[in-house]
Amino acid sequence: MTFTPDNEDTVVGDFSIGEDHDTIWVRVTQTSGPGPWPFSYGILGWQSDQGFELGSIKCYGEPTGEVFRLGIGRPPLLRDGRLIFDPRSFNLAWVRAGTPWTLRFEAASGQSSTGSSPGDPVFGTRATLGVLADLANAGVSYAITKGTARILLSP
Repeated sequence: MTFTPDNEDTVVGDFSIGEDHDTIWVRVTQTSGPGPWPFSYGILGWQSDQGFELGSIKCYGEPTGEVFRLGIGRPPLLRDGRLIFDPRSFNLAWVRAGTPWTLRFEAASGQSSTGSSPGDPVFGTRATLGVLADLANAGVSYAITKGTARILLSP
């Protein structure tokens, strides 16, 4: 795809994420040569009818290509959407002078590795998120020292 100063929120293409997938990896390769635009970038995102469910990322064009990750750690509500690229540049003068920016996009979806085993607690259960609270009003006392919470027990 070739971008000029007139391009905004360009649809790169439709993309459906696989069932139970939570991440899209997009390889972006600059095919217009190294060029004088080392500070040019674009905002890349995947948009469904629910919005940018996997977030967005600042992405630069590299002649050798670079892989960018779209994901927030959970699957989107909808599986069908489109890749959107909004080109930005540090200085649009070079584009207006007749040097458009050409990029190739390749995408794949999958599941992010969380590094946890199946027996580990999941989001919202037990005290896995650094939350320590006395939900039962039992008078639990605790102290935090050097980033570690210690429950203070009394007979």
